[in-house]
Amino acid sequence: MNEKLAAAPVLVVDDDRADRFLLATSLSTAGFETVEVSSGRRALELLAHGTFAAVLLDLNMPGMSGLEVLEAIRTQRATRTLPVILVTAQDEVADRVKGLSAGATDYIVKPFEADELVARVTAQLRGQAAWADVVESHLRERAAIASALCQLKPEASPETTAALICEQLQAQGNLSGVALLAFLGDGVAVPLAATELSTWNLTPNRPLPRSLAAYIHDRALHGPWIERLDVEGASTFPGGPFPDSGTLACAPMHRDGQLLGILLLGADPPGGRAAAAEVGRALSEAIDFGGIASGLLGLTLLERSEREGRRAVLDDIIRNGAFRPVYQPIVRLADDEIVGYEALTRFDDGIRPDLRFAEASGLHLGIDLELATLAATIYESQALPEGQFLSLNVSPALVMAGPPLPSLLETVDRPLVLELTEHDPVDDYPALRAALDGLAPDLQVSVDDAGAGFASLSHVLALRPQFMKLDQSWVAGIESDPARQALVAGLDHFAEATGCLLIAEGIETTLQLDMLRSLDVDLGQGFLLGRPAPALA
Repeated sequence: MNEKLAAAPVLVVDDDRADRFLLATSLSTAGFETVEVSSGRRALELLAHGTFAAVLLDLNMPGMSGLEVLEAIRTQRATRTLPVILVTAQDEVADRVKGLSAGATDYIVKPFEADELVARVTAQLRGQAAWADVVESHLRERAAIASALCQLKPEASPETTAALICEQLQAQGNLSGVALLAFLGDGVAVPLAATELSTWNLTPNRPLPRSLAAYIHDRALHGPWIERLDVEGASTFPGGPFPDSGTLACAPMHRDGQLLGILLLGADPPGGRAAAAEVGRALSEAIDFGGIASGLLGLTLLERSEREGRRAVLDDIIRNGAFRPVYQPIVRLADDEIVGYEALTRFDDGIRPDLRFAEASGLHLGIDLELATLAATIYESQALPEGQFLSLNVSPALVMAGPPLPSLLETVDRPLVLELTEHDPVDDYPALRAALDGLAPDLQVSVDDAGAGFASLSHVLALRPQFMKLDQSWVAGIESDPARQALVAGLDHFAEATGCLLIAEGIETTLQLDMLRSLDVDLGQGFLLGRPAPALA
């Protein structure tokens, strides 16, 4: 007798002592170890605490019938696949059908031949052992793949990492294709990588049709699933028709509770359709490997999703003009006359302008946002009083970008000052100066926030601006701080020596204003002199 088949005893359950003895003796003679019980309840107690190779179960017993015992066995995870052979009388055909429907693996009719009983038990145990070998083999394969995936190091891009994951999974040989999709917000789904999977027309970095992306996203919200594209009506599926049919095991990928993408495994064998066992295995693998893929890609995809979400917000702001221009007076301190206006932008969502423009620059939308706000600013500036100059904030990157800015500035019908923001470094001063000279006739330049950021004195020397703006941090407290007074006096002398005018920002009190006048600062702006307001105001 094969030791593996007889590694655990066979449980014999029969209320009739003679029948129970005959069943147990037949198996014992053939080399099986047996355990005998006379009731269904006692059998369930033993099954709950012990291990058995199979169960011989009498169908008709008092108290708890064989069918009831069988149903209880099949509800427990530990015994769900345990071989159960029903022992029935010759005239119990209907009961045998019920038993097989309830999960019995075989039956034997009384009176029975001992050789037949042994043969049926042996066949069930041999099948159980073969099934266990298959499961064990699958588990070993899956463990090896999981180990290989866990050793992958996330590459510089999620596409490269996704391609490595797909290659590893495809190499196991039992899949008709593998793909990884990422959800990037605003209804966008993009394949990161795909190997031998033409279903759904998946092409890396090409977004799926909106209807298909929405369908997949909605399905993924409800957990793993099997997608069959060879069923009736598949030709009308969102994004179809498709180049071939297919059965896909689909598992969502999450990070910090957010749905980031899905792993797709093609379950069909070459030239055919996956059987139930193959589909189940593919879905189980998709769930396991989807979790590993989430660990490798999750953080990067989460950051990309958040980034794309911010880009979508900025795209909406630019497209819908969700901002408004305001203008703050620039005053000559000697006689309180308004000589110009600085154009500023306020966003409808209340985000600080410097933060919004910095965000746009980081998302490579800085120039787009600048051009959109400048266009609105220049248009509404027509309502400002005539004669004063208009000061526009621009980045060096926009000045160097070429055609868009000059054509926009041509529409300004008043003296124009370009105020270079201090937040961006300048790599090529001669090129920037040449770009400024070519923008518009009689254009004047202002350097923002002298003494802060990149707007150092060498910055001023390199650009030779007509205006130099004093950072408001030096104005705050200047009326009682000799150090600030000395620095401003020095900057005023430097401005005069280099041929430009000094503009003090952030003037909020009369004491600050009086001190700046005493230091011979030329121009000023701040809430005391005038708050930013729409042009018509």
